[in-house]
Amino acid sequence: MNKEWQQFLTDNGAQITDSGSIQFSGDNQLAPDNALCPLTGQVVLRVTGDDAADFLQGQFSNDVAALGSPGSQLTTWSSPKGRVLTLFRLYRDDTGYLIALPAELAESFLKRLRMYVLRAKVVIEEQPQLVSFGVSGEAATRQIKNTLGSVPGDIDACVCSDETIVTRVRGEQPRYEVITSVSNACELWSAWSATCQPGGDTVWRLQNIDAGVPCIGSATSEAFVLQMLNLQHIDGVSFKKGCFPGQEVVARMQYLGKLKRRMYRATGQIESNAMPAPGDDVFNEATASAVGKVVDAQPVGDGTYRMLAVCAIAAAEKPLYLEPQAQRSLSLLDLPYSIEASSC
Repeated sequence: MNKEWQQFLTDNGAQITDSGSIQFSGDNQLAPDNALCPLTGQVVLRVTGDDAADFLQGQFSNDVAALGSPGSQLTTWSSPKGRVLTLFRLYRDDTGYLIALPAELAESFLKRLRMYVLRAKVVIEEQPQLVSFGVSGEAATRQIKNTLGSVPGDIDACVCSDETIVTRVRGEQPRYEVITSVSNACELWSAWSATCQPGGDTVWRLQNIDAGVPCIGSATSEAFVLQMLNLQHIDGVSFKKGCFPGQEVVARMQYLGKLKRRMYRATGQIESNAMPAPGDDVFNEATASAVGKVVDAQPVGDGTYRMLAVCAIAAAEKPLYLEPQAQRSLSLLDLPYSIEASSC
């Protein structure tokens, strides 16, 4: 985390946990409608060079060639076996491309992606001077319009001003992710916190869960094919763009196979302070073998949590538990989008 940004956040009430995540005093309450959350678990990379567009087009699941400037898209990078290494947001601006991805995967992602550059005219560099935060709610919309003069209306649309990119992301309410310099971030945070309540990592991740948007970290990297994460329903893949690592597996599942696992949203009671964690197994009653895996889970603030989990579709028709002894039961919730038809 950028030291100047960290100092600013702690001066404004943030607490840094032993794991490096951010908390605020109100995080144990129900997530506020108008929230302001530092995305300190995310780092930003910049990709430039004459061959950047073609290089990225050949690596990622979404159609980089269709990305306008300014613009953004959810996309993945997968292994040759079609397993998602990481899920991230790709941006395009007048200077090239930005990648905002989980910090815990950044080092391995950067090292591995550079291996594929070979003789291409491509430079991939971390951008420690850029930080990101999320802001949500109707108050956020008003603040963005007052500050930047316009607001991105469509999901994945962006508005830019100076060193700042604001992107509309999925959510039950208006939600935006902001990438900007540290100095700009401090100014925006100070102004917008008058009407938006500061919240930590758990608040934003809970909003992602409610939006049905997965997060892939070290515990779940290479655990899923992208269709299992419902990415074909939230514009995270293009089936028409051509080849990328794992494309044969993805295409075979889309056109020739039958999807046997998909992502569900669920809720449960927090028992003995035990929260499910990414990578934990999900079971049916009296089954020793897992029928699914937790993608992410976050506390709500009322003694419950909400979660995303990839489960066998047949198993999800039966009661689900976090233990094979039929303990710590899960209740399925609706997703905020249809899974009957692909948007790609």
